[in-house]
Amino acid sequence: MNTIAQPSGALRRGGRSENRLLLSSSTALILGRLTTAVFGWAGSVVIARTLTGDDWGRYSFVFALLGIMNVVTDLGVGRVVLSRLGSGRPEEESEIAGSFIALRALLGGIGYLLALGYVVISGLSPPVMAAAALAGTTIVLATPANAFFVLYQSRLRLTYVAVWDIIGQAAQFALTVLVAVMHPTLLAFIVPAVIRAVIVFTARGVWLPSLFEPGFRPSFRAATSYWGEMLKEAVPISLGLGLLIMASRIDMMMLEKLDTYEAVGLYAIGYKFSDLLALVVGTLAVPFTTVLIASWPDKPDKFRERLFQAVAVAAMLGGLAVVVFWPSSRALITLLYGPQFAGAATSAALLVTSSALAGLTFVVTSALIAARKLRIFPWLAAVGLLLNVGLNLVLIPLWSIDGAAVATLITELTMILTMLLLLQESLGVPGIAPWGLLVRQSLIAAAVATPATLLVLETGVAWILVAVVSAVVHLLISALAEGRESAAIIDHARSFLGRRPAD
Repeated sequence: MNTIAQPSGALRRGGRSENRLLLSSSTALILGRLTTAVFGWAGSVVIARTLTGDDWGRYSFVFALLGIMNVVTDLGVGRVVLSRLGSGRPEEESEIAGSFIALRALLGGIGYLLALGYVVISGLSPPVMAAAALAGTTIVLATPANAFFVLYQSRLRLTYVAVWDIIGQAAQFALTVLVAVMHPTLLAFIVPAVIRAVIVFTARGVWLPSLFEPGFRPSFRAATSYWGEMLKEAVPISLGLGLLIMASRIDMMMLEKLDTYEAVGLYAIGYKFSDLLALVVGTLAVPFTTVLIASWPDKPDKFRERLFQAVAVAAMLGGLAVVVFWPSSRALITLLYGPQFAGAATSAALLVTSSALAGLTFVVTSALIAARKLRIFPWLAAVGLLLNVGLNLVLIPLWSIDGAAVATLITELTMILTMLLLLQESLGVPGIAPWGLLVRQSLIAAAVATPATLLVLETGVAWILVAVVSAVVHLLISALAEGRESAAIIDHARSFLGRRPAD
């Protein structure tokens, strides 16, 4: 057996091997996605400063629309096949992998056609139609590339993925700067995103066979053989996650209908910051999901321990983003994007707070997926979507982008409370819902962010200084308040470094 195929066995054995793989995968993926987010963020600054307000709004609208297509292109099947990819039967794993890749490729094509169909039926302008047609090719490539990612995730071998994600995003940024200098148009700025998708797809595909034992690689001999099983098990996941995605992005679509492209562009600035937080927390949940699946249902105590660790880190990261961004939002947006975008400060701060809550919801949802307790999940997500749409219909005409952000915040708060109740009632594990941890972290974040924001607004103290002090204070108090989880994370880090074995 080669060294790449061993992690599934390591996961089944648990212990130090699992801790090493979990920590190395988490660290590599978080650092990689943080780096790619910085490049992506820098690229958005270049584009926003170069295009007109309306064209920036069109650019943001197109990619928000493609984001909603995840409802179709994901379908939750990746989470379903994770448990099957660790079966220890090479031939079956090979067939499942090939069937999974083929299904995701088909879904990518369907998502592309649906995006174009929406643009045509809505009667949007020719520039928007052309931009959607070009940008849509990214989901045709990204959807099977995400299938490749799940295969790497199943082995907790994500460092290679992280490196090539960075390379792809760096190439996109370099090409974006080149476009800004030579030919700064809406369509030209989409080309770098397409090239990035090509790089990531190719890189992940090249090393894919080495994840499997010699003689066994993804097999396409019976490409459709597992589709029925995958889709049947994925239905509640796909519906629920799809509705959650729509709930988190429907505000952009409604702003386009109820307001202007300029408002869409302003609102998109807030998403640049909130998406960074969502990216980090979502990345954190990836390796933890793999371990949670391996722990359920035979090791409920270990399942609870890993869940608490993931929630603690997600809550600390979310709180950190809140206490740093609220006092610095206006100055930071003006510095990066220019004074014409300063009006997005309040909505951006609200969206970052919403993203902190959404990150916790994502971690809890990952635990429910691992435990296969999602029958009621689609109904809860549907309520969240309807709530967000209703709130947007009332609040956007009243407060424009701030109203959309308030609607999102109320929706995310409702969703995390609902998902925690579902976790508590459906798993039957004593103390599985981390209510105390989340209440403490919420109070800490509010206690630090409120005076920090007032200090900047009322006294004019340097926002950088306030942000740094707020971050340090928040981290220290959080670490002390969550001593058990903090100690466990440090213990696993020491295990990874080889200083002493973990439990």
